[in-house]
Amino acid sequence: MYNLTPQVHVPDDMLRPLSEALGLGRFTAHVEAAELLLPRLVLHERVVDITLPANAVRVDGAAITLAVTPRRDPLLFVDVEIADDADGADAIAETLYATWQDRAATRVDGVPLTEWLDARLRAYGIPDGSAGRPPLEFGRNVHQSVFPGAALARGLLAEHVPGDAVGQDVVTIVLRGTLDSHTGATLGIRRPETLNNTGQTMVAHGRGVSVIVGYAPPVENAFGLAAAGILTAVAAVHRIRRQAFEALELDRAAAVETTDDARALVGQLSRRLNDLQLDLSFSVEAYADTILIPELLVESFHASLRDVSSLADALANTSRIVERVNAVLATRRVDLETASQQYAEDRDRVLAAVIAAGSLIALPPALLLAYFGVNSSDVDSRRSILDIQHYGVAYAIAWLPFLLLIAVGLVARRRISLRLSAPDAAAPARRTRRLRLRRSRRRGR
Repeated sequence: MYNLTPQVHVPDDMLRPLSEALGLGRFTAHVEAAELLLPRLVLHERVVDITLPANAVRVDGAAITLAVTPRRDPLLFVDVEIADDADGADAIAETLYATWQDRAATRVDGVPLTEWLDARLRAYGIPDGSAGRPPLEFGRNVHQSVFPGAALARGLLAEHVPGDAVGQDVVTIVLRGTLDSHTGATLGIRRPETLNNTGQTMVAHGRGVSVIVGYAPPVENAFGLAAAGILTAVAAVHRIRRQAFEALELDRAAAVETTDDARALVGQLSRRLNDLQLDLSFSVEAYADTILIPELLVESFHASLRDVSSLADALANTSRIVERVNAVLATRRVDLETASQQYAEDRDRVLAAVIAAGSLIALPPALLLAYFGVNSSDVDSRRSILDIQHYGVAYAIAWLPFLLLIAVGLVARRRISLRLSAPDAAAPARRTRRLRLRRSRRRGR
C-alpha cells in the first residue's frame, strides 16, 4: 500500500465502496456504513504485464486498486502473489525492500506505474495534469502486508512461541532483510496478544511491514484496510506540518502596507487554516479511531499498528502546530481590526476637523455680512467694510468667541492627552497628603 500525491478530485458519483475490490466478508457492512470516512474505490483492475523493481521476484500479474480518502488523498494497493517455491523469507524480504526503496521503478505494460494510473484516470474521465492537476507521484509512506501460505506459513506457525520472542524468518520479513541475525528479542516488532494463538494464528509487524498468518482472506483484507488508514493518517500528518510551515512562511514574508493587504493575508491564512483543521479531523483523527470497523480482531490490529507508528504523539504535536497557526491568524485579525479602527478614527477626526474649519471660516464672515447688511446707523455706507479702525469692534465681536472656543478646545485636548499618557499618576500622592492631614487633625484634637 502506497500513498500518492497530489490529491485527486474525483466526482462523488464515480466513487464506489472499497468492499467491491476487497473481499471483506462479514466486515462489509461496517465498511459500507463508514464509507464516507474510509477510502473509496476509484479503479480496480487485474494486470498481467507488471515488472517489479530489480532484486524483486518475478510475479505473474497483479491486482491494482486505486482509492481516494474523503480529503481526496490517493491510496494505491498493489496485490501480488509469490510462488511457493521461491526462496522463502529471504525472497520476500528482497521483494519488500525493492518495492519499498525503488517503488518508482515498478512498471505496468512497459510504463511507470504512476503514468499507467494517470492514463487509466484519463480513460475514466478524470482530468490529469493537462487540466491543472500535476501527475501522480509516489509519496514517502508505504505499508506492506505479507500473508504467507503453504510451507512458509507452516514454518512460521511452528516457530511461533508465546512471549515477545520472534523467529528468524519473521525478523527477516518485517525488517526487510536488513539484519543477518538476531538475539531473539523483539527488535521493535509488535505481536498483539489478542491476534497470536500458538500453532493457529500469528501477527507480527513493525512500522512498515506486517506479517499475518492463519487468518481467512476477509480478515486479512480488513487488516490491510486498517493498515491503509494508519498509512493515510501518517501521510496526512506530514502534509499538515508542511502546509502549516508554509502558512507561517506566508505570514512572515507578507508585505502588509494597507488594510487591503492585511485583509487579503487574513483571507489566505483563514483558508489554509480551514484546510489544516479539516485534514486534521478527517485525515488523521478519523483513522486514529478504532471504531471505524468495530470488530475485536481489527481493533486489536489497528491499535497495535497505531502504537508502533506513534500516531497518537504525532497527532498531539501536529494539533499544537495547527494551534500556533491559529494564534498567528488571530494576531493578524487583531492587527486588521486595530488598523480598521484607526482608519475609522482618523476618518472621523478629519471629517470633524473639516466641519470645524468650515464652520470657523463660514460663521464669522456670515455674521459680519449680516451686520453690514442691516439698515442701521452703525453702518456707514461711505466706508468700506474692510475699514478695521471703524468696524474693529464688529470684527472683534464676530471673531473673538470662535478664537476663544478654539483655544479652550486645544487646552482641553492637551489635558486629555496628558491624562492618557500618565493615567492617575498623582493619585497616590494626593491620597498620602489626605491621610497625613487627617492624622495631623487628630493630633490637634
